Amino acid sequence: PRRLSTTAAATRAAAAERADDWGEGVGAGTGGAAPGSRSGGFLPDSKPSGPTPTPKRVGPRPVKKRFTGEDALTPAEIRDKAQTGIRLSKALQQLGVASRRASEEIIFAGRVQVNGFKVIQPQHPVILRQDTIQVDGKVIDGGVEMTKQHMYFLINKPKGYLCSNRSERSGGGAANDNGKLVLDLFEEWRETFRRKYPGKLIPRLFTVGRLDVNTTGMLLVTTDGQWCQRVAHPSSEVVKSYIISTGARATKNQILKMASGTDVDGVHVTPKHVESLEGSRDGGPANRVLVDVVDGRNREVRVLAQSAGVDVKKLKRVRVGGLRMPSDLPIGKYINLKPHQVGYVLDKGLMNNEKSMEAKGKMGMY
Repeated sequence: PRRLSTTAAATRAAAAERADDWGEGVGAGTGGAAPGSRSGGFLPDSKPSGPTPTPKRVGPRPVKKRFTGEDALTPAEIRDKAQTGIRLSKALQQLGVASRRASEEIIFAGRVQVNGFKVIQPQHPVILRQDTIQVDGKVIDGGVEMTKQHMYFLINKPKGYLCSNRSERSGGGAANDNGKLVLDLFEEWRETFRRKYPGKLIPRLFTVGRLDVNTTGMLLVTTDGQWCQRVAHPSSEVVKSYIISTGARATKNQILKMASGTDVDGVHVTPKHVESLEGSRDGGPANRVLVDVVDGRNREVRVLAQSAGVDVKKLKRVRVGGLRMPSDLPIGKYINLKPHQVGYVLDKGLMNNEKSMEAKGKMGMY
């Protein structure tokens, strides 16, 4: 019995010692340890835990990449462009002289000289950094060559404005019936260019595609003609989203009729997606219909609605490709797009993302 009691006492002493060690470990981890105890994690010898410190930057800050028209070219095309130059008609367009078609007429008229020699072929290659171009004896200087980069804008188009330019308006036709042009809304940007580059030609602006005079919403405007053509061309399959405000709630049969498509300009077109916005998360009116199209034919959405008996009160574009119009952008105002936003337009993953359809209540996100 004496031997058993001695063994039990030793066991109790060892347990008490382990309890003391346990208490030190817990106290060290919780900040309540006695003086002299080790700090850190659960175990006495563990290292202090915490986030890994961010390494300090060495050297100058990296220069942000600027988006130019060459981003859409392959490396081989960029090399060929640097060696062979560009067409004279395109050079006049970039310099801000006139549109591509009007520049060709100026060249045919014998008004253009390259390095002192008259040129009457629009396809004549020139290198803007090396060749001297004159029109009517005056050296042309300005345009995109001054800014060294293209400009990309997103404007909230108001109702009653035409997507054309002054040359088309002066030439007569429909553009001559209304004096308000979308490009006139960029006069403030033109004044800024004039102050910064006095005496230089202002770069020409292009609307990427067109909206009819009664349609409002998102419209892209740029100085990059090549990017403009790529976005607007049907082969790029850029999705455009429109919201129709109807006189009455569209029925299920009308939605199905629109989704089945109709003939526009003699060609059968089918929208990519048609959906009623009744009960959408943005809390807007129930008499709205969301339509996604790819073809982008003249008045395509209006013809689709008319074929299904849907009365269109208002029509607004809210998305082009993977880029959405900001919800807080006032009507008639524009923003300068950043390089990553320009890339969103042709981003196949964003424009075809099913989650973008689910975000009906966030049509202004971009």
